[in-house]
Amino acid sequence: MSEPTQKERQEAAAFNGTRKLVRPHLPISDRRREVVHGEDPLSHAMSDGHGPAESSHAEAFYFQKQIQQQTEMSVVLDDGEELRGVIEWYDKCVIKLKAGRQRVMIYKSGIKYLFKASEAHGAGSVMK
Repeated sequence: MSEPTQKERQEAAAFNGTRKLVRPHLPISDRRREVVHGEDPLSHAMSDGHGPAESSHAEAFYFQKQIQQQTEMSVVLDDGEELRGVIEWYDKCVIKLKAGRQRVMIYKSGIKYLFKASEAHGAGSVMK
């Protein structure tokens, strides 16, 4: 019996469920830009565009703690509006606040400051 041809080997491989990875050769202009993996996603708002900012991950720790404890928070926006509720979720750009039966997504860039609602007695005069 003779050795199988390349076509027969390919058909046998296809029959066995083996798949061949095909990657097209794209010109450099059509390729995706490389993603910077070293950048901390939680420090994007503080970044001035001159390289990745150092982060202590304090923001992530703080949000996780408030979510787990279901702490009622007061969020003061740049325009002075104050929202009260429990933080349900967050990512690098927004936080999701549950206020009663409503849920509001707030861009972090629009937040002036936030604090625990239980500490509201002195907060009115702290930042104006």
